[in-house]
Amino acid sequence: MIKRATIFASLFLVIFTIGVIFGAFYSSKDVKSIEETLTEKICIPKQEKKYSNTQTRSGVSKDLWISEKGTTRLHHHIESPRSILTAIPRGDRIELIEQMMGLKCYFQERIDDEEGERTQNIRYLQSEEGTYRYIDHHFNAQRVFLALFHLPGESLTTHLDTKDAYLKGIAKEVTLTFSGKAPDFHAEKFKAQVRPQESTK
Repeated sequence: MIKRATIFASLFLVIFTIGVIFGAFYSSKDVKSIEETLTEKICIPKQEKKYSNTQTRSGVSKDLWISEKGTTRLHHHIESPRSILTAIPRGDRIELIEQMMGLKCYFQERIDDEEGERTQNIRYLQSEEGTYRYIDHHFNAQRVFLALFHLPGESLTTHLDTKDAYLKGIAKEVTLTFSGKAPDFHAEKFKAQVRPQESTK
C-alpha cells in the first residue's frame, strides 16, 4: 500500500513539474518593441483611467534617420536640457506626450552631389518649449526661431553659426510629422530675413 502511494505521489510530482515547465517556456507571447508595448491595448482599472502620470527628464536627446529615395538616410536630431513626459490613458491605450523646454532641432532636408562634392541642406529650429506626441510622431512648437543652411559634407552638424544661414526668421508656430514617408513640415506666419548676396567686386 505504501509502495503504491509512493508511486502515485511520484507520478503526480512529475506531471506537475512538466506542467510548470510548459507554462513557463511555451505560453509567453512574442517580444514587442518598447513603442508597441507603451501604446498597445491594456486593461486599466476604472479608478485610474482619468489620471495621468508624469516624469521629469534631463538631457533629452532624440535621433531619427529617414530614408530618402531608398539610397540616402537623412539625420534629424532633437535635444532638450529638460522635459516632462506624460502618460495619459485614452480608452484602452496610453498616449505619451513629451513637453520639451529650451529645445533645439537639427533636420537634414536634402543631401546633394555638386561637382563631386557632397553638400547638405539643414533646417535649424530653436524654441523655449515644444511638444512631441509619440502615438503619431507629431512635433509642435510656438514662437520658433528658424534658420536654413547650405553646408558642405553629409554628416549632420550641430555646431552652427546663424550668421551663415541663407534664410532665418521667427515663425508663430511650427508643426512637423514623421509618420509619413517623408517629414511633413509647416511653419505658420513666418517672418524671414534673407542673407544679402556678397559683392563680387
